[in-house]
Amino acid sequence: MFGYTHAEAVGKHINDLLASASYQEESGRLSRSVIHGERVELDSRRRRKDGSLIDVSTLGAPVEHDGKQLGIYAIYRDITERKKAEEARIRSQEEARMARNIQINLLPKTGPGIPGYDLAGRNIPALNVGGDYFDFIRLDERRVAIGVGDVSGKGLAASLVMANLQATIRSLALFDADPKDCLERANRLLFRSTDARTFVSLFYGILDAERGTLRYANAGQGMPILFQANEKPGHLKLRGIALGVKEDARYEEEDIPIAVGDKILIYTDGISEAMNASMQEFGEGRLQTVVSESRTSTSLGRIEEILADVNAYIHDASRNDDMTVVLLKRLRSSR
Repeated sequence: MFGYTHAEAVGKHINDLLASASYQEESGRLSRSVIHGERVELDSRRRRKDGSLIDVSTLGAPVEHDGKQLGIYAIYRDITERKKAEEARIRSQEEARMARNIQINLLPKTGPGIPGYDLAGRNIPALNVGGDYFDFIRLDERRVAIGVGDVSGKGLAASLVMANLQATIRSLALFDADPKDCLERANRLLFRSTDARTFVSLFYGILDAERGTLRYANAGQGMPILFQANEKPGHLKLRGIALGVKEDARYEEEDIPIAVGDKILIYTDGISEAMNASMQEFGEGRLQTVVSESRTSTSLGRIEEILADVNAYIHDASRNDDMTVVLLKRLRSSR
């Protein structure tokens, strides 16, 4: 391990052979402790014959017989590969933490503050970072764009696609693209820049607070739920193919009215398809019940109730998908 022959090592003090100048004091303390009858274990570095330093695990202990100390021994194990693996793990964790912080900063921290409306969203990745996406893009004083998406896969790779998607959607929003045109342009860009295994489901709508309408298009995202007073929950009707699947995909858009008291819930499948230990899904029915029976007055409060109910449902089961929820409620007439 250290490169010395038997003849080179016999008769030499072990610290003179193995401890470089910067480790002489440490190795001296270890030797004195063992000589005084202590058992010592530590990870450190020792010098090879060629002068290079290697990571070692050192065990020093006295040799005793009938209560008398006859000598001492030291065992060295090369832990270079273990140290490299630990350092790589620490770097990976730090990179994941940095990536998560970047992703958090890319997502809206609060709602857009549209008078007469309560709009909020939350994202919880299955791993440190994820491929779910939501965004609120202020277009002007009366309009805000709402995006909710889900990139295939999860983890760092999905988060990179998500960041690219967000940049694409924001740039298209700046050109005031209609929801239909926005999805078609984003689809072409995604199709040309990713492989066949990558696709994105995306809901994109524009809320016009003055008119009280939501104009939207849907590329494979789960159908948002519409809650209206004195009516059973329904769904927004349009749903096209996911982005990145077909280069020349075409999408429809619809303009729907939003009455005072109406709520629209947009969510990714990590919510409805969350499974408990018995492999049973949370389901859309439970989701509708949480929103319909909630006594919380704010959209963010209802979202927190949804996430709490999902987490309680899955309990100790592993969470295998990112979860994103956006809730829009109309509070009053703008007139």
